[in-house]
Amino acid sequence: MKPSILFFVPTTYKALKEKGVENMILERDENGFFEKVITLHPFSNKTYSINLNEYHEVHEIGFDLIPGGLENRLSLYLQIPVHFFRVIWSAFRLIKKYRISMIRTVDPYWMGLFGYICSRICKIPFCVSIHADYEKRMELNKNISTIKVFKSYALAKRLEHFILSKANLVMPIRDTLAKKAIESKVSKEKIRVIPHGIDLKYFNRPPLHNIRQLFNISPNSKIISFVGRITKENYVDDAIKIGKILSEKRSDFVIIIAGGGVEERRIKEEIASNPSLKTHFLLTGFQPREVCLDLRRSSDVSLCLMAGFSLIEACAAGCPVISYDVEWHSELVKNKKTGFLLKENDVDGVVDALDWVLEHPDERNIMGQKAKTLAFENHDLKTTSDIKVKCYTEILSQGDDH
Repeated sequence: MKPSILFFVPTTYKALKEKGVENMILERDENGFFEKVITLHPFSNKTYSINLNEYHEVHEIGFDLIPGGLENRLSLYLQIPVHFFRVIWSAFRLIKKYRISMIRTVDPYWMGLFGYICSRICKIPFCVSIHADYEKRMELNKNISTIKVFKSYALAKRLEHFILSKANLVMPIRDTLAKKAIESKVSKEKIRVIPHGIDLKYFNRPPLHNIRQLFNISPNSKIISFVGRITKENYVDDAIKIGKILSEKRSDFVIIIAGGGVEERRIKEEIASNPSLKTHFLLTGFQPREVCLDLRRSSDVSLCLMAGFSLIEACAAGCPVISYDVEWHSELVKNKKTGFLLKENDVDGVVDALDWVLEHPDERNIMGQKAKTLAFENHDLKTTSDIKVKCYTEILSQGDDH
């Protein structure tokens, strides 16, 4: 009999759809390794369930016992104690109903706590995947609530240490995160790196969209793409400064920002109020994933000052990438080989790199091909799925022996 798995994930199905990545849920069965995959989103506005297909279900637990939900602070605080136990009870029922074999939590904070408690109650193993340098994210945006416990990052760090010490395996998605986990006293023996994988076949097919026609871009304008959430932690303000300075050097470019986010309105107003920025920036809002992929493939250069999953797509698209040397970027952005890796907040350095790339088409194409090769070597979906299946098999063989 095949095993089944329960995921605790700190997002909502609606948020995933807005980002165009909801289909990633369907990859969690790892090519049929799991008979059933249940994804639980504990922090939603509304409680409901979605049957994606016979193998995948999504369950959202909403703050909807009292009118106001997540938007009303009083309503939120009144519901927190009951909501906590509601999540545990819902997970318990799902574990029993579908004979869940193991649990995976997608952070070591609230998700990790839910997973740990359920694993103890139901006597099944659990693992924790680490998806970001949380300290760096907190440094960039102190308002990120998913990595705080009662508004305290200090409490969250204590919880993180506890959860990681109890997990059967700790699974960072990058080598750099594995090193940070070891520095945080996580036992090296229980760390397994599970790289993100994507279906790379799309990048070997003809594009579905004519980006220049879709967004009315002049054939004389070089395209610099910025694909991702419009947030401070993605250095969107630096991107605006970069465009402003670059416009003083050359006029033959447009920076296309595809995405939305909490800073979108402010950035739109800033661009609209400045004639130079208005000439060189285009904000498209959220776009379907295929449009974003074709935008990357149509770009002369990708601007990925801070990027996670999207950095893989940028490299796979076959154009050079310019990034800050933070988090894991150096694993894919090899300076002057697949792109340019600049010191954090080195706006002038990014401008110089962009200017050079746009001025050297032959070298730009060589860099892009090297970036594509590296992405294909390390992030093919089949290869990364095999790595995860190996880890899951190891966890299941451990049972409840923490």
